[in-house]
Amino acid sequence: MPNPASLLDQLRTEYETARQSTPEHGDVEGFQEIDARMRKSFRWLEKAVTYLGGIRPAIDHRFDLGHGLVFESPRFDHGSVGQHERRIVGFPVLDEISVYYEISASKPVALDVAPGSVALAEKALDDAGLQYTSRRVEDAGGVVRKCAISVPPAIPASVSFRVDYQTGLVLVALVNVDRLDRVTLEFHSNAIEEPVLEDLVRLILGRDSAFLRRAPLAGLHGRPPAV
Repeated sequence: MPNPASLLDQLRTEYETARQSTPEHGDVEGFQEIDARMRKSFRWLEKAVTYLGGIRPAIDHRFDLGHGLVFESPRFDHGSVGQHERRIVGFPVLDEISVYYEISASKPVALDVAPGSVALAEKALDDAGLQYTSRRVEDAGGVVRKCAISVPPAIPASVSFRVDYQTGLVLVALVNVDRLDRVTLEFHSNAIEEPVLEDLVRLILGRDSAFLRRAPLAGLHGRPPAV
């Protein structure tokens, strides 16, 4: 006879299967359908990023940190696409796609910051994930008059798709994509189709911002994001 632990394992498996096959919300796709969409999207994005890396097209966005810090003539430099899997009732499913790429500018950026604004400027650089060097400039009396900051001509950017298989929601997080900032949009899994991915690439290149209007900001159901 099976021991209680074995019976409990069977009940747990049946319970998880039931939760996935009969979701709380009737419009939530089954985990196999969602997984298929994610894997198809991964293959599409992998090809797109490979092509972009070979072409190195210009990006028509203004990457401005303030303080007179603007990157000139940004271009798509190189990128990669990764994935993460988990298991649902024993089946491997894709629950995250991560696109990482670098934007290159035509030259480094240099600026002089007043002593009282150094912490604010460095925080903005850190928040954007930018590399930089800073040098305090002193006068003959040893008093700091300014801080000289130099930023290499490279901007790290990323797009991640994170799936919640129970709710059918896909959180798409954009970092330094159309500006030096972070924003997260909330898609229904059945919206992750090729037209949405095409709009994402257009947004990356600065050719169109339709992607930002396709879904609300995360946590704001039914409300369009500010563009």
